[in-house]
Amino acid sequence: MKNFLVLCTFLFAVSLYGQSTIDFETVGQDYKWNIFSNGTGDSTALSVVDNPNTTGINTSAKCLKYVVMASGDPWSGFYGQGHGPIVLDANNSMITMMVYKDVISNVNLKLEPPNADHNVPNTLINTWEKLTFDYSAAIGTTAATITLIPDFSVSPRPGGSTNYMDNIEFIHTPVPVELVSFSAATVKNGIELKWATATETNNKGFEIQRSLDKRAYVTISFVDGKGTTTSSQQYKYVDASATSGKYFYRLCQVDFDGSSKYSKVIETGEMAPTTFELSQNFPNPFNPVTNIKYSVASAQQVTLKVFNVLGKEVATLVNEKKEAGNYSVDFSALNLSSGTYLYRLQAGAFVQTKKMVILK
Repeated sequence: MKNFLVLCTFLFAVSLYGQSTIDFETVGQDYKWNIFSNGTGDSTALSVVDNPNTTGINTSAKCLKYVVMASGDPWSGFYGQGHGPIVLDANNSMITMMVYKDVISNVNLKLEPPNADHNVPNTLINTWEKLTFDYSAAIGTTAATITLIPDFSVSPRPGGSTNYMDNIEFIHTPVPVELVSFSAATVKNGIELKWATATETNNKGFEIQRSLDKRAYVTISFVDGKGTTTSSQQYKYVDASATSGKYFYRLCQVDFDGSSKYSKVIETGEMAPTTFELSQNFPNPFNPVTNIKYSVASAQQVTLKVFNVLGKEVATLVNEKKEAGNYSVDFSALNLSSGTYLYRLQAGAFVQTKKMVILK
């Protein structure tokens, strides 16, 4: 069942008949949003509020807030027709919208007609980012209704979600920068990223973003673009802060007008450690099993042994040649008594010792 809410606190920055932006910055003409499938509390779910973070890419003072209730359906959202018909053409069939969400899930922006769902996931939590919905295949269609489902989840949300939206823009279809390649390789001093463009239009540059889990990304650097050019351009960047492990990278290409677009995500293999290291066992204290991690920077004969406080060897966990890499081993103290023990890693000339506590 669809419940109706009259929201009179947003303004078309300019009419959609002639221009391209829905802006929630100021109180303006009356507009009716219709909330659906949001359980209880619909009367306060949708409102214009202060921007939760004006230090990022969205510096507007106000934005639209939609709270998905815990009792709401996974497709909870709202729709409206107050904008009048929108005739899609080459100048307005790419729709962008800024979102700021406390969950990662699909954002659904649907124009009716053509009655086609466009789902685009956000990739950042509690950070503004710009999403793009491509309606170029519907050029020539007259759309009468806009529907937004800001947290389109495949399953119920135990606690609901809070979603902010701003600056819905209907822009031209051409993509400003044509990215033709993007790759990563391990080099002596880190991970080298290389990418190339065939053409560039209004290209300010590229944010280089890195993730450990392919979900939460952090911008680690920015590389200037070439503005506007029809010549192929080559770029590279070395992530010298990368240590051992696996990383995910993507580019966020930024135009001079502030619009942006993400590249595909590329994944590095396990990066070999650059130093020898013995980590503290976990858990500690333990009973009866703990895990010990260690790193080997180059191929070496490796031993990992456990001693009591009198220096007597009580266990040999590793005694073999190891290639460069990260390793872990479980240690069971089932047959040992409670107390403090020492474990020692020796790899070539490298020797390191740490304490562990068995508590039974």
